[in-house]
Amino acid sequence: MSEDHNQPDLGTAISRADGITVSERYLKKLCDRTFLSLWSYPNVYRDQGSSSKGGGKEVCDLLVVFENHVIIFSDKDCAFPNSGDLTKDWSRWFRRAIQKSAEQVWGAERWIRSHPDRLFVDRACEHKFPIDLPNPDDAIFHRIVVAHDSSNRCRQELGGSGSLILDPGVVGVAHYRTDQGVVKPFRIGHVDPDKGYIHVLDDTTLDIVLETLDTISDFVQYLTKKEAFVRSGRLGMAAGEEELLALYLSEVDGRQEVSSRVVDWILLV
Repeated sequence: MSEDHNQPDLGTAISRADGITVSERYLKKLCDRTFLSLWSYPNVYRDQGSSSKGGGKEVCDLLVVFENHVIIFSDKDCAFPNSGDLTKDWSRWFRRAIQKSAEQVWGAERWIRSHPDRLFVDRACEHKFPIDLPNPDDAIFHRIVVAHDSSNRCRQELGGSGSLILDPGVVGVAHYRTDQGVVKPFRIGHVDPDKGYIHVLDDTTLDIVLETLDTISDFVQYLTKKEAFVRSGRLGMAAGEEELLALYLSEVDGRQEVSSRVVDWILLV
């Protein structure tokens, strides 16, 4: 199937931002050299109405629109502390790198649903976002947090690739609040199930996912199936995003459904 949907008018000169931080620039370059190049715009802004002073406010670090799929990226590069107390270090890093990014993503989704005509690709809000957004009732939102600087510490503590563990049993404040139970560092579940599922990619898995999936259609299909699988309650735990991706690619059947063999295997991990 042709993937020219939602592409901007190529006869119109559109200047894309390069990203503000080092990690945002890296994310932009990664998208530019993969299948996302035609549908992604970094540093998208919203206007502030008649009272706007000093330009618009950033909505998200990267926005991708393809057919009725809207992918919102929030990118945070926060140093992982090293106080000698791993639980405390993880809790502080999670709040800064993941929780705050998730709040930005949810806020961006609310704005896009309410004001799809008030998105701009420059801080001065002079150039409209050039891709038509789907009707909010038909839109499928994918929320992605890119959290940097945990991989080295994860490898030191747990070995392996350094990717974060997918554990749906960890929900909300259980990620970081020690007064709510035992905090398990490097495990990601549902950041807040009431606000929409958040995909969390890290230094290890960001490149793997974007370079393994060959097309925008493959990418949104993986995000859709992964979210449904995690939310179904059938996933026990996966050692990392790359493991779940490998299982998905090797075991998805002709109907594009995750096979029972994959479910059984993961539940045994």
